[in-house]
Amino acid sequence: MGKLPIYHQIFLLLPKPKAFFVMRFLLLLFLAFSIVVCAQKAPAKFGEIPKEDMTMNVYPLDSSAAAVVLVDYGESIIKYTTGKGFQIVFERLRRVKILNKEGLKWAELSIPLYHDSDQEERISGMKVVTYNLENGKIQETKAKSESFINEKYDANLNFMKVAWPKVKEGSIIEITYKVTSDFLFNFQDWEFQTTIPTRWSEYRARIPEYFNYEKFMQGYARLSVNENEMSANSFTVNSIERSGGSSLSNPVTTSFNQNKIEYQESKCRWAAKDVPAFKPEPYMTASQDYVSRLNFELSFTNFSDKFSNPGIKRYMGSWEDINRAYWERVQKEIRGNNSLKSNVDQIIANAADPEQKVAAIFNFIRENVLWNGEYRKYPENLPKKTLEEKKGSSAEINILLASMLEKAQINVSPVLLSTRDHGFVRETMPVSTQFNYVVCLAKIGDKTYLLDATEKFLPLGMLPERCLNRNGFVVSEEGFQWVSLMPSTKTKTVIIADLNLAQTGELKGSLRIDKTGYNSAKARKAYLAKSEKEYIDEFAKSTSWTLSNSQFQNVKEMHLPFKEAHDVLISEHITEAGGTIYLNPFILTNKEENPFKAEKRIYPVDFQHPFDEMYIAKITLPEGYTLDELPKAKLLALPGNDAKYLYNTTQVGNTVSITSSLTINKALFSQDEYPNLREFYSQVIAKQAEQIVLKKK
Repeated sequence: MGKLPIYHQIFLLLPKPKAFFVMRFLLLLFLAFSIVVCAQKAPAKFGEIPKEDMTMNVYPLDSSAAAVVLVDYGESIIKYTTGKGFQIVFERLRRVKILNKEGLKWAELSIPLYHDSDQEERISGMKVVTYNLENGKIQETKAKSESFINEKYDANLNFMKVAWPKVKEGSIIEITYKVTSDFLFNFQDWEFQTTIPTRWSEYRARIPEYFNYEKFMQGYARLSVNENEMSANSFTVNSIERSGGSSLSNPVTTSFNQNKIEYQESKCRWAAKDVPAFKPEPYMTASQDYVSRLNFELSFTNFSDKFSNPGIKRYMGSWEDINRAYWERVQKEIRGNNSLKSNVDQIIANAADPEQKVAAIFNFIRENVLWNGEYRKYPENLPKKTLEEKKGSSAEINILLASMLEKAQINVSPVLLSTRDHGFVRETMPVSTQFNYVVCLAKIGDKTYLLDATEKFLPLGMLPERCLNRNGFVVSEEGFQWVSLMPSTKTKTVIIADLNLAQTGELKGSLRIDKTGYNSAKARKAYLAKSEKEYIDEFAKSTSWTLSNSQFQNVKEMHLPFKEAHDVLISEHITEAGGTIYLNPFILTNKEENPFKAEKRIYPVDFQHPFDEMYIAKITLPEGYTLDELPKAKLLALPGNDAKYLYNTTQVGNTVSITSSLTINKALFSQDEYPNLREFYSQVIAKQAEQIVLKKK
């Protein structure tokens, strides 16, 4: 998207020429907004640093804070600039106190700058200063402009990278800058919260009635100020017209005209005080899903009431619009590229049915085209070039996959999604920028397969874990639909141990580990990334075990469980005191601490996908000892069997058998479900910590 086509509409504001004019020559047009200064004073002025902030060593509201945002103040104004049209002017002042060494990382900042074709957001007026207290006086160190680096990120985004000079513990760093943007859809969002506490965060906006933005607040920080008022404002169109000049008796005359345009302006102010640091918790998606922030999306512009032409133009559109726009952009890549047909025919030559064709093409791309690590939803290279270069972004690889499947007469559609680190998609907000990635959906009869050929160790039909983020947006010529991104294959680990306990305290026996789903992919990737010996040595080192006679199965069969078996010798696993042996029967999989430490949680728990963990152990006890204490059986379950734990023990002669089975049946638990889930894990951990007690006869 480029600058909105507003400028040509301004000409329609000019007064119509009178009938007697022979000609009209426009010499000058300028437009000026009448600025109404907000009644509220700015919360800070650049360079005015309170002495008490310089001497602060600890932030009183969070003694653990490595740094604190003292003030973050921004304002966005939509105004008209002669010769440029309507623009967004965003100004910001940010001041941060560095409290300890860990806080030094805050002395760097990246400012996003959008660009499209020959237009780009422009940054100006940047001042970057470090303040240090030396001999009781505040010393300033200014950053030089040549230290500001503008780096390209992708086809539409650059980052201006800034680093502060002479930063140390106790420093205050401050920055101010202005960004001028022609992209009215790209109204500046605002974060009230970050990973360090914020003493004061304030954002203001002034928006003429011609522009309608949808605003939505997210996160859990309370606003101290939330104001919105409409006020009258105006701008004046000034024009100079020349007429006559056809003869000496009809000399050139000049007329000056003014046309005052009155409009309503929305003046908004939001502020938050003493915002706590955002602290990520276990099992959650991207922090931007939960950080307290204000988001803007341009819904429509409306010049109908003030301008002489009908002027309603919609920008947010609908999911139908997004489906149509994406399909129009990629359909040629998918349905074209007929030169790929010969490659496809060779790949599927031995395929007997559509499922085998899909598998053959998927495996070919997965094994022969290297993913460069870039997340993209649009390909920059054509599929044929991606195949020739044997590498590409996620979009290039998966659009190549879609194109080759189409040549094999497979019903295939691109699926837009947001990766977990990009944030979840709000289906109530039809905005394409929520997506940053594309995969494929292949349909064969009543079966569907979600496909992503970027990962070497995932089988057909399993998306990378980074893609498991609620629902995907299926794009097609017939229309869009939503599809769950959850895998159909359950991730499971089964560990079977057959051990003998010697009187010397050593456990000796066999160990078998079977892994399916994502656990299988991770183990296979770790195994193939190094030699077998290195894999075994690393496993043994992490457990202080001695392994021998190791065997592996299904190493390269991605669709089968990854299996490994070892003979093991385990020392230092028991505790002996006064003729009593204490033995924890879990040599693997036991959970030593609860990942859910917080008593209350304000974010959902997201496990990515359901999973099972099963541990079966048979332990033969040594001669001369009797079983004194054996853990009792236990069954735990959450409502609806969303999570379940089974623990069982039996004794036959001098052999003890233990079965432990943990099942998580859904990926997402709400905040309301958190207390039960936390207690469930507490009881599982307590149970797995119980020991078998043996005594000498």
